[in-house]
Amino acid sequence: ENPHVPRAVEKTLSDDNWRAEGAINYLYRRGFDVYEIDDVLSAGALGRADQRRLVPTRWSITAVDDTVGQFLRGTIRNAPSVDTVEVHYNEYVGNQYWVVLAPGDWEFELVEMKAPGSIWNPDSEGSYYVAADREGYEGRTGYVDETAGAYYASRLGVLEELADRGRQAKVLVLRHASEEYWAPVGVWQIRESIRNAFEGEGGEAESFHDAVRALDDRLPISSERLRRKSRMVAGLQTRLGEFAGS
Repeated sequence: ENPHVPRAVEKTLSDDNWRAEGAINYLYRRGFDVYEIDDVLSAGALGRADQRRLVPTRWSITAVDDTVGQFLRGTIRNAPSVDTVEVHYNEYVGNQYWVVLAPGDWEFELVEMKAPGSIWNPDSEGSYYVAADREGYEGRTGYVDETAGAYYASRLGVLEELADRGRQAKVLVLRHASEEYWAPVGVWQIRESIRNAFEGEGGEAESFHDAVRALDDRLPISSERLRRKSRMVAGLQTRLGEFAGS
């Protein structure tokens, strides 16, 4: 036994028949943060012996975020829903984040709005680049199409909060990457920004519709463009239209 290596880590290193996903969740449940697990995975020290490889850091981060996120989603699968609509906010290094929690079964969507001149939309004369990905109650079956590692990092931050409360919710995360975000610092800032968004009390709204409408003046794109990109917002508008016509 190595006195410099925590016993939980030593157990995962020495077990050559343990799938990487199980080892990742084992370490997380024993209090290791995703950053520490990232290091072990990127060093090629997790998984079955014949499958262990050095993993690029960027890939290992997303793999850990996704694996732990799936585990946490399972823990809240039968949990009661949040009772009220909540809006949480945070900003960091040129990024603004709004997190809307609404009563209902687990559903998650990330919408990213990237300003002209920002790191991922360098054309300063162009328009906002808008990307979105989502999942329903059963989760996803494949990798996201548009938001890459940001999706799994933001989802993990939300799921940690809900698992800590023992609740589930319908969740909409809106991220504004402004022109001030000109140097990439990695998806860790997304995960931490979402985690920190829950540190304050946040605000409440009467309904999901009211929460989204209250953000109209703060978002860098029009409500119509948001509706075209967000299935959660578009679905809300459809249901409101049906109600008005009934």
